[in-house]
Amino acid sequence: MFKKKGFAIFFVLLFMFIVSGCTSNTPPEAVTDEQGQEQEASATRTYESVKGPVELPLHPERVVVIDQDYVGDVLATGITPIATTGWAFETPYFEERLKDVESIGDKSSFSIEKVIELEPDLILTYNEEQYESLSKIAPTVIIPFGMYADYKERLLEIANVLNREKEAKQFLADFDKKVEDQKKELEPILQNDPRIVILEMTDKDSYLFGDSYGRGGQVIYNELQLNAPQKVVDIAFKDGWASISQETIPEYLGEADFILLGVRDNGVENSKEIMKSKLWQDLPAVKSDHIFEYELNTFYFQDPIALEYQMKEIVDFIKSK
Repeated sequence: MFKKKGFAIFFVLLFMFIVSGCTSNTPPEAVTDEQGQEQEASATRTYESVKGPVELPLHPERVVVIDQDYVGDVLATGITPIATTGWAFETPYFEERLKDVESIGDKSSFSIEKVIELEPDLILTYNEEQYESLSKIAPTVIIPFGMYADYKERLLEIANVLNREKEAKQFLADFDKKVEDQKKELEPILQNDPRIVILEMTDKDSYLFGDSYGRGGQVIYNELQLNAPQKVVDIAFKDGWASISQETIPEYLGEADFILLGVRDNGVENSKEIMKSKLWQDLPAVKSDHIFEYELNTFYFQDPIALEYQMKEIVDFIKSK
């Protein structure tokens, strides 16, 4: 009798143990998932920068772009920075994207105190002087300005820093499709091989721009495959720009069918004097009213977001003439 009772108690206890195990509130899989997410969030990777290896977060979430020149590249990867500088906030193709982004300075300076307060997990800059200070706040990557003349190479390198290469490549593929569409729009005009010049005026000097220094040059010469007069190519394309005197304007712009003109704030009075002069009035592009005056802050940038906007403006202008 005792043995039978003993076996019965044993089976009851075994049954309770199995049931309690099956109804546990913390399945092993859930714990594993949470641990995996925590490990993923804290994971890092090594990036070989110009300053040597830097440990970066695998998936950065709080990116500060110290220099406005790189803000479009970061946006093109699908990341919205938490802060940046300059007139990017007033630029039409960035304005909506940056509506919730903190301004930490102007084109030439920034507040390092604000950067500290924002607690970034990654900082992107070309500011050599402040590198040591910035690198004490968060992992900092320097990409020297002008290091990548080709906007695609620069975007892909910044995407590498952010671990967003896939997104950047997709953005470029979409942009290439838009370029082809715009080239088809210009086909009847391109058959005549028109010559186009980019000119910018200041209070004292005038500058020609090539295919690697913003002002729409990349999209005009490299993507839409328009050409500049050979004399402009000879002096402006190697370094991206060249300064010319007022007296030489006919020499460099005399063969231009279209002129893209930018006037800096300090060059308004000087530009008025030049435009009144006979040497300007006699230019074929001026006589044909083939002058497109661009806004400096919209044609300054040279990332794919900026180039898309600039391309449409340029194509619409040329088609209208």
